Amino acid sequence: MIKKGKFFQSPPKSGETFKELFIHATTAGVGRPANKDGYPIGPWTPELLADAISQIDANRKGVDLRTVQLWFEHNKRGIGPTNIRWLSMVFGCRDPEGTSEWQVELSASQSRLKARRKQKEKAGGLGEQPAFDVKQTAEPQNVPHAPKLDQAAGPKALDADNVPPKQRFNLARASEALFSSRSTLNLPALVWAGWVVLGFLTYIMGVHSVTYSPIAGLHKQVGFFWAPNWSLIELVILPLFLVTVVGLLAFWKAERRLIIASTGSDPGETGDWTSRVESFSYSHWAVFFICFAIVFLVQWSGIHMRALVNGDVGNLMMDWNLLAIVRPEVISVPEATVLSMLAFLYTAAICFLFLTGLVLMYTLTQDFFEVCSASELHSNPLIQSKIGEVGTELLCRVYRASLLGIWVATCIKLQATYLLSDGESILDWLLTDALFFLGIYTEANSWIGQRSLAHFTSFLLLFATCSVFIFGYVQTCRVVKRAFSSGSSRRLAEAQCVHRWMMMGVVMLLIANFFLIGQISGFSILLIVGTLATIYSLYDPMFGRAQASEMTT
Repeated sequence: MIKKGKFFQSPPKSGETFKELFIHATTAGVGRPANKDGYPIGPWTPELLADAISQIDANRKGVDLRTVQLWFEHNKRGIGPTNIRWLSMVFGCRDPEGTSEWQVELSASQSRLKARRKQKEKAGGLGEQPAFDVKQTAEPQNVPHAPKLDQAAGPKALDADNVPPKQRFNLARASEALFSSRSTLNLPALVWAGWVVLGFLTYIMGVHSVTYSPIAGLHKQVGFFWAPNWSLIELVILPLFLVTVVGLLAFWKAERRLIIASTGSDPGETGDWTSRVESFSYSHWAVFFICFAIVFLVQWSGIHMRALVNGDVGNLMMDWNLLAIVRPEVISVPEATVLSMLAFLYTAAICFLFLTGLVLMYTLTQDFFEVCSASELHSNPLIQSKIGEVGTELLCRVYRASLLGIWVATCIKLQATYLLSDGESILDWLLTDALFFLGIYTEANSWIGQRSLAHFTSFLLLFATCSVFIFGYVQTCRVVKRAFSSGSSRRLAEAQCVHRWMMMGVVMLLIANFFLIGQISGFSILLIVGTLATIYSLYDPMFGRAQASEMTT
């Protein structure tokens, strides 16, 4: 039924608690705009529902997104009378009769939830209740005779569940919330803003494009703008990686609710998403320690600051951070100390975002495997097909993010290897390698006898990225293979298996790219091949999956 252009459905009189009734309504898309066939355009998500409630004219204070997220999660919390009012208007499509009908049923379902919770408390099933439940506003018991809602009336009292419960700080939950923004542009904007500030400082201090002479007759470019690890990563690769991970999380959390709700399973059997994230708390703290204690404090104060103070770089590679030692007329030691501190603090921040994205990717694939590998989910062919489609899409997104992660490590090693060579600029160095391999030049690149810690750093980033990809690849393929188990679905799985092996082939190509940088003549040509393969993979990670999907038509 359509009311005011939106999909309407009367609440079921089945004696459900609030959580059960809420999941039923959000999954069915009650109150969502309807298409020309009369069906909702999709289910509710916490973000969409929070926006819809906040757009109600009488609701001047709106609703907190975290409050709406708590309704979707498997927890002990219910809903207060004021938010029942707004929710019934959304599910009732702003129609007075429909709104009143939903308000009566939502109030009754909340009363049933409280009654069930008290029974479990008496039986010792739930234990002691949190403080915020004790203060929660009591629900009216005579709900069958509740009056119709006056839509013009504003809220008269503060809704108890409108104030999120006070929780202890949890780094894993905070990190996940950072990637759960409704805009995929937020994190890239932070990265770009930091780069702009650092770029302005290097330009003001004159190290944005500057050379030095490690040997007689060689003027080597070491400027900030010329370094791929300070330009390509922050401007292109890392923002794309962050956008991919943010989209990946949003996709899975929406599909997770639909898969669980479609089977009528209890979300508590596999744990809700927040609990899954919090189980990786130690991993998130390890990432925080590595980035801000090792990358920032140890690497900056123990190596760069000490070299600047002592005025001796030893045989460490020369970069714009250390240029004050050999070019004091360009930048002074105090200026270089402050600038390098800001640079390494920025590096620690973007490294934190990158590694946190990898941890969340690992968490997501583990959650997908545990949620979708339950035997009862594979008894229904429709659910099997849905799991197969979701798993295939997850694999494609994890693959895209992993390719970008490998290129982050590759750019770091590329810049470090260039600084150890006798090339005048990184473009000249790559061109000389390609022309020597093709036989046009007779002299190959050589080295100037320095060392670089970035080789080890880039290897660790590569190892972390590939480990997450392989884990996600294996876990996802195990579930998808089981979902596509017979008939045309099995033929599709066999066709997609070829494409998954092509994914692995591209990853192996990029790994070979990483290890062969500066080790063989012609590595620059291999870099071009890897770049083209990556661009095509980002566009079509399944290498023609549209043709393969025709097998199921």
